[in-house]
Amino acid sequence: MPKLRLHRIGRIKHAPGIALSILLLSLLTYLLGWSTLLAAKSVVIDGTLRKAEISSQILTPHTAFRIGIPLARVDVHSLSRRISQLDWVASEEVKREWLHGRIHIAIQERTPIAEFTNVDGARSFFDKTGSVFSAQGSNSYPLITFASVSPDLIKTAAGFIQNLSSDSSSNSSSNSSTDLLANMTSLAIRSTDFIQSSHSGLASGKVIVRWGSNEEMVTKVKVLRALLALPENAHAKLFDLSSPLSPIVK
Repeated sequence: MPKLRLHRIGRIKHAPGIALSILLLSLLTYLLGWSTLLAAKSVVIDGTLRKAEISSQILTPHTAFRIGIPLARVDVHSLSRRISQLDWVASEEVKREWLHGRIHIAIQERTPIAEFTNVDGARSFFDKTGSVFSAQGSNSYPLITFASVSPDLIKTAAGFIQNLSSDSSSNSSSNSSTDLLANMTSLAIRSTDFIQSSHSGLASGKVIVRWGSNEEMVTKVKVLRALLALPENAHAKLFDLSSPLSPIVK
């Protein structure tokens, strides 16, 4: 009987602490989930000038997000998924900033390396991975002509441009007249084995280079540079490097 009484006394003794813990937990839950003290007062978007598109993408009924909602109730994963649906976004990071009471969104845009006309007749772009997207601005990029627009041919074009970009980087000391990528005016891709580029400022001024496929590009570029350096090719219009060890010059 004395032991039972002591046990009850112990429970009564700790009751205020338990009640206080429950009260604090309830208060914290309210502050995080319902109170406007820790609400999303603003949205900060970095890494892009296309902020209006990002805002339109997240401020919809599908995201259940709005200014004034408690930060704890903001589904940052849902916002991230919505933003990733924009084809020009390469990566995104959405996080809560409790101290400032805001949602911070960091964007990395895809970088165009070339443009082409899609099946709808609109101007489209792709990056080094071959991902197609819409871009803004009036910058000029190499114009690609595809026999048919397909993922394989777009990736072939992206790989080709990357090869020329690598060549330009490794020959950074050379002048613009030998920069194959800078002087490329157009690129035709009929298949993964037929790549043909047009250039200005090489040999006779305007030349066509038939590369074949993307294989042995390092060798093909070296052979082309050697051919361009020969005086007898000063008026050449066509360089066929499909077989780099047996090039054809016309």
